[in-house]
Amino acid sequence: MALPDPLGRPLVARSKRTVWAAMAFAILWGAAAYDRNFNPDWTEWAWSPGGNLGANVRTYRYAAKLAREGQSFYGVAPPELGEWAVYLYPPITVTVYYPFTGFEWLTGYWIVVALNVLAGLAVAAAVVRFVDRTAYRLGWLDVGLITGVVLVSPFTFGTIYYGNINLLVALAFVAGFLALGNDREGVAGAAFGLAALFKLFPAIVGVWLLKRRSWRAVASATAVGVGGLLAGVVAYGTEPTVTFFSKVVFDRAETAAFVGGYPADATFYVTLQRPLSHVVWGLFPNAPPEVLTPLAALAGAGILLALYADVETLRGRLIAVFATLVVTVTLIPALQWYLVLLFFPMIPLWYVWEGPGRRLFLAGGAVMFANEYPGSLVEAVREFGFPPLLEVVLVDVFTFATVPLYGIIIMLIACAAATYDVRLYRAVVRAGSRGRAAVRGVTE
Repeated sequence: MALPDPLGRPLVARSKRTVWAAMAFAILWGAAAYDRNFNPDWTEWAWSPGGNLGANVRTYRYAAKLAREGQSFYGVAPPELGEWAVYLYPPITVTVYYPFTGFEWLTGYWIVVALNVLAGLAVAAAVVRFVDRTAYRLGWLDVGLITGVVLVSPFTFGTIYYGNINLLVALAFVAGFLALGNDREGVAGAAFGLAALFKLFPAIVGVWLLKRRSWRAVASATAVGVGGLLAGVVAYGTEPTVTFFSKVVFDRAETAAFVGGYPADATFYVTLQRPLSHVVWGLFPNAPPEVLTPLAALAGAGILLALYADVETLRGRLIAVFATLVVTVTLIPALQWYLVLLFFPMIPLWYVWEGPGRRLFLAGGAVMFANEYPGSLVEAVREFGFPPLLEVVLVDVFTFATVPLYGIIIMLIACAAATYDVRLYRAVVRAGSRGRAAVRGVTE
């Protein structure tokens, strides 16, 4: 008996058990985060989400209220939240949140949640359509799992819980990359420019536009970005824009916080600067904090240089886009919630990738979704009672970098293996054989 085929899409198109397992893992880990933080009581249809629910939308709303009253809206947190809850984006963006001052913050929170869910559904639909067009028509099982990853992953949880706009930014990225692939450079640039106007760091995607020589996209993105900044000057004067660049952007770098090696119990940043801080100050204890950002930029440039080598094939272009987004998210101190930007092209790569590195890339994705606070991991290791040497090693591992960053590094290694056609298993076996031979040569 044939499986049902509603609307021309089968229940299961092809067996992709490893892909399904990775997506199910991401969904389950994310569902646990939702349950742990929203604390639902299904018997009484109640919840206890804690005092940080909607912290982002409450911050946006408060900044808009101050702006409408002609007051400074930078560096000022809502009274009910901590000092960390301050507005961080270019001045003109605060006007988007003016309507939120007309009703209670909880109403605004649900509006932002609804917008993010719609954006997530659009991202999932775009991923499915892309795979349908470039690989094969997916089954409903794949469609459901892809949608679940986008909406329920542990990184999506942060967007929904705090009420930020990361899925909307992810949708802008997806729209930009798809438009670029369809030779609609003006639309692509506008989408990237809009994303950068709200979050600033997406401007790094301009490196990919330069690589492709997409000059119209560069011009369009620049026009949107510069136009938005000028609009902020017209609307609020020069002072907020000067404050944004001189204080807000500078403070977000937080380079001084990394001096001596970034501690495990500090803010959960998924950034290359975290492991680099341990290397730099481990080797050079008196190094100035200013060296960290250039070193991170150098590491990011190395990643792009290595993975931009093949942009002729579909897989090569997707890997290059993935590398671009990895550098975009990890170059500066960014929170793990921004990893929703990796859904495209990461998920399509799970389906279109054939050849060296595919399984390692999928394994790295699964590791990335094991989103756990480094401080909690270090505490758990110390309480478990491991042998002293193993405890020291594990503490160092979880302090050196976050688990999501380890997953990203694994995926980058897989991308390099595919780009340079390296059979990792054989390479490891050969390296092991050479190592054993070298040891025998020394001991004999």
